[in-house]
Amino acid sequence: RSAERDAAADAADEAARDLASHAWPSPAAVPGWGLPEGQGRDDQTTDRDPHPRAINAGVWATHGARGADKMEDRHVVIRELGGIRGAHLLGVFDGHRGHECAEFAHRNVEAALRGCWGRHADPADALIEAFERLDAAFVEAFERVEDGASASASAGAESATAASARRRRPGCTACVALLWGDDLYVANAGDCRAVLCRDYDAGSHVALSVDHAAGTNASERERIAALGGTLTRRIGGWRVGDAGLAVTRALGDADVKRDGVIATPEVTRTRLDANDAYVVLACDGLWDVCSNDDVVSMIRDTVKEPSMCAKRLGAEALTRASGDNITVVVAFVKDVSTAELVTWERAF
Repeated sequence: RSAERDAAADAADEAARDLASHAWPSPAAVPGWGLPEGQGRDDQTTDRDPHPRAINAGVWATHGARGADKMEDRHVVIRELGGIRGAHLLGVFDGHRGHECAEFAHRNVEAALRGCWGRHADPADALIEAFERLDAAFVEAFERVEDGASASASAGAESATAASARRRRPGCTACVALLWGDDLYVANAGDCRAVLCRDYDAGSHVALSVDHAAGTNASERERIAALGGTLTRRIGGWRVGDAGLAVTRALGDADVKRDGVIATPEVTRTRLDANDAYVVLACDGLWDVCSNDDVVSMIRDTVKEPSMCAKRLGAEALTRASGDNITVVVAFVKDVSTAELVTWERAF
């Protein structure tokens, strides 16, 4: 009996290691997505612009009111993606029913995208495939983890029925921005959000994603209903499936896929110009209590250092009693006033 328990525990540990570091195929060839001259890999033989578009990004994250042991948000900021000048990847991942799916996406989104981007003429299609591959890989890997835990339980006193009843199905929402030269692609599945400030002085801005929340997105509810999924109205709004999921698109969540929850993101493409200032990506811990207008207004009144801006937004969300984890990424896509940067440096 003891040997069986040890073997089951070893199997569970092995599965957990696999979940943390999924083996992806080797990166595919760099796609021909038409970076402007001067932006690309160092081994390309194009005339070089000495100032390819860069980003200056900062992040602020907190567990907030949920407590330190309930931090389920993750994020990525990857500059010069794949060694390509002018290519950058940003992302926020908001876990639910556990942190595992968000952690998996955080660790593997770059590999998932680079592993498939050579097959697509359009970056939007590559982002869609990357999301779907992350979803399938996580569900498969986590099943192995749970199978190992179930084997361990069955070797002990816990019955198979009890082990099945406590089986978890974590998931996460995801919002990922790919800056490719002057094109900004945003892939979103769930209720994270991306907002672009199009003119800093005027404060004009545009949302680059649509929230896939069952309670606020009627077209998503119609999609779920058309697929025969279960929708129920509960305190706090509409929910999907027996699990009562608040979103209609997410990675993971294997038990509500039959109800129409999908990992396929909606992707937008925005051509940046000289006026575009910054993009904000954040989980719903911010957007639940701050509007797009609020966010742009607060950044306008904050020193233009991205980490300071992100902290300002997150701190305001706490002040407004956000009940969720809060993660904010702010990325400036053009140079800001040197005077403002100097002021910040002197202040600290």
